[in-house]
Amino acid sequence: MAELNWFEGDAAAAFAQAQALDRPLFLYWGAQWCPPCNRIKSTTFARADFAELAGSFVALHIDGDAPGAQQLAAQYKLRSYPTLVVFKPDGTEVTRLPCEVSGARFVRTLGLALRATYTVAQSLSAALSRERRLADDEWRLLSFYAWDTDEHQVLKNLDFAAALASMTRACTLPHAGLRLEWHALHAAAMGGKAGIDQRTVISRIGAALADPNTVCAQMDLVITYAVDLVRFLTEPGSEARIAFAQTWAAALEALESDTTLDLTDQLSALRVRVRLARLGAPIDGMAALARARVAAALAAVSEPALRHAVLNTGAGILADAGLLDEADALLAGALGQSHSPFYFMHSLATISKKRGDPARAIDWYEQAWAGARGSATRLQWGATYLQGLVDFAPHDIARIELLSGQIMSELSDMVGPASQRNGTQLAQIAGKLGVWTGRGERALALRQMAVDLAGQGERRNDR
Repeated sequence: MAELNWFEGDAAAAFAQAQALDRPLFLYWGAQWCPPCNRIKSTTFARADFAELAGSFVALHIDGDAPGAQQLAAQYKLRSYPTLVVFKPDGTEVTRLPCEVSGARFVRTLGLALRATYTVAQSLSAALSRERRLADDEWRLLSFYAWDTDEHQVLKNLDFAAALASMTRACTLPHAGLRLEWHALHAAAMGGKAGIDQRTVISRIGAALADPNTVCAQMDLVITYAVDLVRFLTEPGSEARIAFAQTWAAALEALESDTTLDLTDQLSALRVRVRLARLGAPIDGMAALARARVAAALAAVSEPALRHAVLNTGAGILADAGLLDEADALLAGALGQSHSPFYFMHSLATISKKRGDPARAIDWYEQAWAGARGSATRLQWGATYLQGLVDFAPHDIARIELLSGQIMSELSDMVGPASQRNGTQLAQIAGKLGVWTGRGERALALRQMAVDLAGQGERRNDR
C-alpha cells in the first residue's frame, strides 16, 4: 500500500489534508492477521484502476493495533476488520464500502462514493420517507453499502429488516433492488422473522441464480448468504430444500470457474458449495476436488498477504469437507512461513475441538496467546484463551490464574483499554469469569477490572 502514499494512523493530518486539497478521504481500518484485510490489500488495492482513483482522494490507513487506534475507532465508529469508509473533504461520512465484492466492483463503487452528491444517510432518509425520487447512483450506493459495518451510523435505531424491505419496495433500479431484497431477507433470517412468502421468494431468487450476469454482479451475496437463506426459506430434509440448495450450488460452481474473479473469491465459492453439500447439494468426489483446488491455489500464490487469505479459505474448505487431518497439516505446516501464525493457531484449536480433543485446543490457544502481537490483538487472543480454559478446563485454576494475571498486567499498560474492540473483549472476559465456578484471586481481580474498565468505556461512548 506504500506506493499510494497512505497516511498511517495520523487521522488528524489526513483529514486536514483532505480539507486543504478539497478531496474526499478514503479510510481503511484493518489488522495484519485479518484474512479479508489481506485479501483486499493484495488484490483490490493492488489494482491499476484503484491506483488511478487514488489521485482523487486522501488515503488513511489505521491498523487496529497501532497506539491509540481503538480510541480513533471509537471516534469514527469502526469495529469490524476491515471497515472501509469514504468521507467528504469536510469530514462528513459518505458511505461504508463492502470488502467482499470483486475488485472491479469495489473500484466502481468507490468511484460513485467519491463523486456522490448525497451521503448514504441522506439517501436512506429520502428512500424511507419517499420525500424525493432517488437517482440511480444513489440506489447503487445504498445497495452496496456495508450494512455489517454500519455501527448505527446510518441505520441509527431503525429496524434493519424493515428498513431494507421498505427500500426494496421503493427501489427503481432492478439490480439494486435485488441486492436490497437479499439484504432484507438475510436480516429477517438472522432476526428470526416470520411471515415470508417462501415459495414466491425462492422462485425469485432461483431466477436470479439462473442468470450468469446476475450471479456475477451479486457475487458477494451469492457466496455470503447461501447457507443462511437456504436454511431460512426451506424446511430440513424437504424436497424444496434439496432443490433450492442444488440451484444455489450451481451458481456457486459457476463462480468457482469465473476467471474474472480473484482466486480468493473462487475458493470462497467452493467453500460454500462444500457447506451446501450437507443441505442437499452433494458434490461428486468432494474430497478429491477439495484437495486439488486447494493445492492448485496454494501453488499459484507466494505474496504473503494473499497467501494468508488463501491458506485460511483453503483450510476451511478441507475442514468443511471432513478432511480434518489434512486441514490441520496444512495450517501447522504454514506456521513457520506465515506473517501472522498466531491467527492460524486459533483455526488449529477449532479443528482440535471438532476432533473432540479440547486439551489440544487449549494448547493451541495458549500458543496463539504467546505469539500474538499488538495490544488489541493480544487482548482478543487472551480473551479467547481464557474462554477455552473456562469452557474445557475449569478445574485448572493455576492456568486460569496465570493468564488472568498476565491479562491484567497488559491492560494496565494499554492505551484505550476499553475502546471499541477492546471493550468487546472486556465484556467477554467479565461474562466468562462471572459464570466460572472456580475461585482464584487474580481471576476475581481481572473480572472486576474488566467490569470497571468496560463501564468507563460505555460512559465515554455516551458522552
